[in-house]
Amino acid sequence: MPRKIPLREQIRDAGGFYNWFNATLIRLAGPPQLGEGKGTPCSRCGEYKADHVERDGLLHCPV
Repeated sequence: MPRKIPLREQIRDAGGFYNWFNATLIRLAGPPQLGEGKGTPCSRCGEYKADHVERDGLLHCPV
């Protein structure tokens, strides 16, 4: 039966607390999502482009 490694040794082997915590968090929660989220803001109104309405092939700012 393999020996259980103490937490102190696990943290030291990982290169410090931050690296150990980050690896543990990724293992539990999964990798981060990639992408821009809601997108880029509009240059005219400042709202996200995802919130705009498309009419006649053009984006119109939300009211």
